[in-house]
Amino acid sequence: MASVYDVPKRQTDVGDRYRMTRIAFDVISAFGCLQASGLPGPVIVSILGEHGYSSSSVHNQLVRMVRRGILCSERVGRVSVYRLSAHILSGFTDIAGDHVFPEYEGRFHTILYSVPEAARGVRDRLQYIARSLGYGQLRPGILVGFSDRSAQLDARLPAIADPGWYETAVLTPESVEAARRMTSRAFGLDAALAQLPALEERMNALSANGSAPGTGRVGLSLSSFFDLYFDVARDVMAHPLLPEVLVEGTQPAVRFRKLMNQCNLEYYLRFDQRILECAGSCSSYDLIEWLPQR
Repeated sequence: MASVYDVPKRQTDVGDRYRMTRIAFDVISAFGCLQASGLPGPVIVSILGEHGYSSSSVHNQLVRMVRRGILCSERVGRVSVYRLSAHILSGFTDIAGDHVFPEYEGRFHTILYSVPEAARGVRDRLQYIARSLGYGQLRPGILVGFSDRSAQLDARLPAIADPGWYETAVLTPESVEAARRMTSRAFGLDAALAQLPALEERMNALSANGSAPGTGRVGLSLSSFFDLYFDVARDVMAHPLLPEVLVEGTQPAVRFRKLMNQCNLEYYLRFDQRILECAGSCSSYDLIEWLPQR
């Protein structure tokens, strides 16, 4: 099958190594859709064929994701079985679980860094990992969070060569009001609130304003549905839950997670059986490692 994504997705992936690209998201979504912890390569290729990707584009993406530490692979006979890395699985658990808001203890745990343009790849990786650990960018060179995750950052970040450096510190705002302003800047709350109405409108179009999930936009294609799913998931990953005392009203992160739950329901009602049948048609189906709930 010819891929509708080959050219634009490859161009995007080259220029922004640590952004979650659409094809990388679609690979990860295959695990969630099947509720599996391990998937053989042919099953992933078959499922992404339903999205419109060619076999070669999927194989190339799997290699890139293993190199980036998003996936790990193991050879079983003539087939490679892929598994999500521990930090990706942990992120899924945080999103899917109950809302656990961090506590504000009167200070921010802070990462100060300076990495020259010549080492831009390392700087991008530092920022990407720090954000995945719950830090936000207060300003260039300063990341803030609500717990000390520097050990996890050290474990995943390669050594930074001189003259680059990063250090950890504690930043204590003079008041709760100051902490609220800093939280809003670091975690982009105004921008997040501006994005939500358009996403909620797109979701409402699928579910008759929430009253009848699965009934809107009859004939919606899998790839078009995942356009919305990708946008919602990207915002969920970009906006962690924050201390309730520092955010007035309903947090954008809570609303993004509500949209994610609605996406999951729409997927189940519209496409779950189709993807199960697609996986079942593969000769390597028996190598799937299912999560307990499936």
